[in-house]
Amino acid sequence: MEAREPTVIVILAAGKASRLGGTNKLLVEAAGLPVHEWHRRAAGKQPTYAVVRPDDEKAVLSAAPWLAGVIPHAEADGPSGALLSASTALPEGALTVLFADTLLPQVPTQEGDWVGVATAPWRIWDYYDASTEGGWTRGVPEVLVCCGIYRFTNRELLNDICYDLKLGSTNEVHMADVLRSYAPHQPLTELIVTGWQDAGDPDALKRVQPIKET
Repeated sequence: MEAREPTVIVILAAGKASRLGGTNKLLVEAAGLPVHEWHRRAAGKQPTYAVVRPDDEKAVLSAAPWLAGVIPHAEADGPSGALLSASTALPEGALTVLFADTLLPQVPTQEGDWVGVATAPWRIWDYYDASTEGGWTRGVPEVLVCCGIYRFTNRELLNDICYDLKLGSTNEVHMADVLRSYAPHQPLTELIVTGWQDAGDPDALKRVQPIKET
């Protein structure tokens, strides 16, 4: 039986969190639980690390001692920069990357390279739908979007891409830029993720629903 490739999880939580008043996203509460506790339950026994701002390092370590480690990242260069800090510091193996404000009942363990996608949590709109009689309709349009979880197996390629993007930009480099550069060399599949909830701003946090214990 072929052995599973080792995987570590890294949570990217080094942003400014300006929509949350500057509080690190791992430390805010969602449906009565700190966000870091959501990630602990979702990760299970998989080794999990977090990338945070240096000013948040002590608070995150104190609140979430279950983390295997915390990686400080001081630059405001977007997910790509935080990912580079993580990937160059962590043990070898496949890397599952999770945004701090992505809440899941369980972190997927599917192998290979993939991008987690889910239906966008949109509100009700009037919009055009060619499949309906008359076209115009009212409801919640279903659009698949990246839901803030990714898996990369080629760490050398990932590091080179993030480094090149860092050198070539003076602004934040988003994950879409990483995916565009990675996919031509290492194809990424779309992985449908169920149970995703967003915790990126105060309104989203108010809508988070507890996960029913099974």
